[in-house]
Amino acid sequence: MAGTAAISTEPVHHRHEPAVMGGAVLAVIPAFNEAQRIAPVILGLRAQGLPVLVVDDGSRDHTGAVAQRHGAAVLAQVNSGKGAAILAGCAWACARGYHKVLLLDGDGQHDPKEAVRLIEAGLGADLVIGKRLLHCERQPPHRRALNRLSSLLITGLAGRRIRDSQSGFRLCRSDLLLRLPLAGCRFDLESEVCILAARAGLRVREVPITVIYNDKVSGVHPLWDTLRFLRACVVAWTRARRHLRAAQPRSHREAQRAPRVASRASA
Repeated sequence: MAGTAAISTEPVHHRHEPAVMGGAVLAVIPAFNEAQRIAPVILGLRAQGLPVLVVDDGSRDHTGAVAQRHGAAVLAQVNSGKGAAILAGCAWACARGYHKVLLLDGDGQHDPKEAVRLIEAGLGADLVIGKRLLHCERQPPHRRALNRLSSLLITGLAGRRIRDSQSGFRLCRSDLLLRLPLAGCRFDLESEVCILAARAGLRVREVPITVIYNDKVSGVHPLWDTLRFLRACVVAWTRARRHLRAAQPRSHREAQRAPRVASRASA
């Protein structure tokens, strides 16, 4: 099944689960060592009536306990990467009848009040991405430049304009990522999703969100995560072409091959 390879096979423990399940949208927060920052994010989401699931990706602090204390469900797993945590959260949501998942980070760099923008845009889209356009001056220049370069590359491979391919503030159907042929399990998964969703002809929309930066040190490794990003781009583009080709009717594929066969015969 697409995407399942990225989820750890180690035992997963459910620390806390609300009694009420089901509903339209579940907020999913993949988190690693966010005990100092995650509480306002959870409270902001709950203030809008959204149920919250925190996927604790092997944190060494009290992220899970803090999340539970502030009313979130907590799914704990061994450290497997952000992508694996996202997939685990999507699977959790599907199993409990949620139709869509709102994905955001637990470090306070996404404003929970802006969730409504993504949810409203999701009424006419399969994947909604929050593009960081409001108050861009807050973003460090080198980060802004890297985001633009990566988004240009993703745009070329996706075949449509993606303004902010690295944004982690997203909304999609709860089963969407589980159906895509994803290979990554860390930050690279978010880039793969942009390429595969666009190439599959899914409706992708972007809505403006606020740029927020705090004292959080980025967990992105400049070398290894860059290499994973480049690998994800190549793998996603290759898989997208393969799956689109497999989905074509046999008669169409044969019609495409016919001119090449004819030209070789005449030569």
